[in-house]
Amino acid sequence: MDVDNLSPVSRDLLLQALSGGQVVNVLYRDGARDEDGFGRERRCFALGERGWLNFLGWEGAPAGAAEYASRWALTGEAREALAREARYAA
Repeated sequence: MDVDNLSPVSRDLLLQALSGGQVVNVLYRDGARDEDGFGRERRCFALGERGWLNFLGWEGAPAGAAEYASRWALTGEAREALAREARYAA
């Protein structure tokens, strides 16, 4: 895995997940679609296909819940590559 091959937006998304190991995307808030969350979700699916993230599941319900979100976790290999990048950047 090469962090340098990631787009700046993808790199930032993964680096945000580095401290907690997860990415949470809010897709619906108070019954309304969250377009930013859906944009992040598409990016997470693409990163998952490339081995950077694993899908953990859904939380809440699209209708009736305060929030409906997806949860993704960094893979072990992704965590190692990002940790090396973070040390290098420091």
